[in-house]
Amino acid sequence: MLRQKLPLSGSQEDYLEAIAEILESDAHAHTKKIADKLGVSMPSVTNALQALAARGLIIYRSHTPVKLTDAGIAKAGVIRRRHDAMRRFLCGLLKIDAAEANAAACRIEHVIGEPITSRMTALIEAVEQREDCAGLRAYLDEVMPQIQPKPLDLIPLDKLGKNHRAELVYISESLRGIKKFADMGLVPGAILQYEGIAPFGDLIRIKLMDTQLSLRTGDAKFFWVKVLD
Repeated sequence: MLRQKLPLSGSQEDYLEAIAEILESDAHAHTKKIADKLGVSMPSVTNALQALAARGLIIYRSHTPVKLTDAGIAKAGVIRRRHDAMRRFLCGLLKIDAAEANAAACRIEHVIGEPITSRMTALIEAVEQREDCAGLRAYLDEVMPQIQPKPLDLIPLDKLGKNHRAELVYISESLRGIKKFADMGLVPGAILQYEGIAPFGDLIRIKLMDTQLSLRTGDAKFFWVKVLD
């Protein structure tokens, strides 16, 4: 029982949540599916699953699907409840775009506890359901979408002109596998140069210091840059 009470890191909670979501839609949670869902490498998945198994939260054996133990099911349920409460607050009350709200919820869910989750859920349900909150609902519907960040003359990386240099300023939280890109050096403050479209596939080529990298255009749109020249 003691091992099940060991604290989980935010990354380990993400793995447990991902396994539960896969099992909800598919009877088998293979390691490849977990890696694809989280945008991480297979060795990273192996290390995380071993840590979760050591805590008695999953049953993990090589070359077999991952299963949640009863303790794992209960823990995943708590994590998913926190995620849902934060997502509903951001999307339903603050009118944040659904994809951005979900990505932000993935980050915030690791730092809020049960008391906050319960009070947030009560607030959401009151605003959404109570008749005396009708005026507040109308106000939120009107005002929240109008609140926008001040423009910074940024453009998505896939719109940068050929041979132009730019500073990477912001990475959207909706991008999957942010850590993987950070390991490549794609972090705010990095100076890069757009070299054009790769010959094959849906890829663009950039130069980061002395290194050439290829990115999918679908990923490049999440990187916001400030043009330097």
